[in-house]
Amino acid sequence: MRLTFKISDARMFQDCLSADWIKNNMTKYKDIINKIFKGRELLNQLGFKLSFLALPLIFSLFSTFFEGITVAALIPFVKGIITRDFQFINEIGFVNKIINLFFPTLERSNAFIFIFILGVIFISAVLKYLFYYLSAISVSYQVRRATANLRNLIFEKYLNFGKMFFDRNNISQLQNILTHFSFSIGNEFSNLNLAVSQFCMLFLYIFAMFFISWQLTVFVVLILPIFDLAFRGLIQKIRRDSNLSANSSNKLVKNLFNVLSCISLVKIYNNEENEKIRFHENNLNLLQLEYSLDKKFNLIPVVQEIIFLIAILFLVAGMSFIYIKQKTGDLAAFMIYFYLLRRAQGAVGCFNRIKSTFGRIIGPLTSIRSIFDDKDKFFIPKGNLELVEFNKVIEFRKLNFRYDNDRQVLYDVSFTIEKGKIVAVVGETGSGKTTLANLLLRFYDCAAQSIFIDGIDIRSFNIKSLYKHFAYVSQESLLFNDTIRNNLIYGINRYVSDDELSIVIEKSRLSELKNSLREGLEAQVGDRGIKLSGGEKQRISIARALLKGSDILIFDEATSSLDSITEKLIQEAIDEAIQGRTVLVIAHRLSTIKNADKILVMDHGRIIEQGTLQQLLDKKGKFYSYWQEQKFLK
Repeated sequence: MRLTFKISDARMFQDCLSADWIKNNMTKYKDIINKIFKGRELLNQLGFKLSFLALPLIFSLFSTFFEGITVAALIPFVKGIITRDFQFINEIGFVNKIINLFFPTLERSNAFIFIFILGVIFISAVLKYLFYYLSAISVSYQVRRATANLRNLIFEKYLNFGKMFFDRNNISQLQNILTHFSFSIGNEFSNLNLAVSQFCMLFLYIFAMFFISWQLTVFVVLILPIFDLAFRGLIQKIRRDSNLSANSSNKLVKNLFNVLSCISLVKIYNNEENEKIRFHENNLNLLQLEYSLDKKFNLIPVVQEIIFLIAILFLVAGMSFIYIKQKTGDLAAFMIYFYLLRRAQGAVGCFNRIKSTFGRIIGPLTSIRSIFDDKDKFFIPKGNLELVEFNKVIEFRKLNFRYDNDRQVLYDVSFTIEKGKIVAVVGETGSGKTTLANLLLRFYDCAAQSIFIDGIDIRSFNIKSLYKHFAYVSQESLLFNDTIRNNLIYGINRYVSDDELSIVIEKSRLSELKNSLREGLEAQVGDRGIKLSGGEKQRISIARALLKGSDILIFDEATSSLDSITEKLIQEAIDEAIQGRTVLVIAHRLSTIKNADKILVMDHGRIIEQGTLQQLLDKKGKFYSYWQEQKFLK
């Protein structure tokens, strides 16, 4: 059969390809991508630009080109096998030229032509898959890089959020978003290469099918919207289950984190069985949701095959009518038509798989997008002034504070901390002592004109320059699961010699610990310093503060819950640390504040007494009551 292609056929083909359903679907895909990445700005932040798709698109076009050669060679190949004669190939002009170019002297026997066409099919198929592979790895590189950038962005976002955000959110869930969810999204977006390649292939297949029989191809194009309608409800359910699965995953991770971080509590209360039951319930719920997702996701190709089978039956009937009744067409061409139709069906199905893939990642995306939403992130405003040097005084002027919409914790707090002086704050638990330290350290944002350094509102200072002047030792020692050395020099952006470390270790009363460990300073402290005693962890925190060399020190109940011997060592380390520095001490044990220049007594968020130790004792007020209760510690 000599195939011809008329201009009118081309116009009809163009009309089919520009049908409204194609335009609408492409718009949907574009909208989905825009929603997923919250627009071009986030795409650029991820380092994923649409121009990066140019190279994989070129590879895909080459892959499509060689697939076209394969398809073009298949029709005469099958026709020659059916008729047992390949001599008709000599009538095709451009084929003659190619054979003469490579084999000008060989005889054009049926065997030669058979081997020649078979070689063309093989070589073009190999090149097709080679360029498909190049397209796949080039897209994979871009997607993986974007995923890595996404993790960087999420981590950077975390570091910019205020402390109150972490007070109100579970750390395990935040970790799940950063690691598991970002990986899931990157993994699913690797299917983008499949969409690009299959989209190019789809046009090739439809073009070739149209070339063989435009009547049948018009019918095929018209039934394509049925695929979209058939899966619309299913994909909506996939999106719903994806959100439920993401929430269930967060719940499971939260439960795991709680149990493992409080394993001693679980054991001492013999609660292992209850925790097993709770974990199994959460795990089963996640299993059911993930299985539900898999069932719906895997239902897509099944429904797709059924619809395609129905379409095939209609096409067979139409093809039989054309070939038998009208006695037109070519049997070999019709056979290849079914091959093309089958390939086109896979390409069309790809779009539904891509849409269902987007549905699967809606849950993780919702969690990730919430990180990029500035709502409830409690950002700390950053001023523009550099705090070069602290010269005179820190002032608290009628400071009021409440945690978001919770109850108020500070009421009109006013006092000063003069340079080189030691100010201690005492009071019952919940009186607002630690909140004062957190506000001075800008962990939380205070109202304007409430805290001043050398007469300048603390909110006016650049936070990085502010933190250069502060060192902090908290009640709960903050240690990384690393070596003692790395915990000591953490955040010290300069070379720290062994001699300097030795001096600091001596001052912080760590020499005995260092000498008792075989690895010395290279010994691992364990998760949250679990391998060390409470006093050892506190002394490492004090040594780290000494190494930083800041001129303002804040001790937040650094000797709380320690035995008297350990407390004495800690107090000696503190005495070494505070020499020549400005100090704010949040104290629970009153024996640790004997040398304070000023003592503030807080009660329910208010300063009710202040003065030196002797003045407060002589007053016989609230502080005197505290002192009498703890006098055995003196």
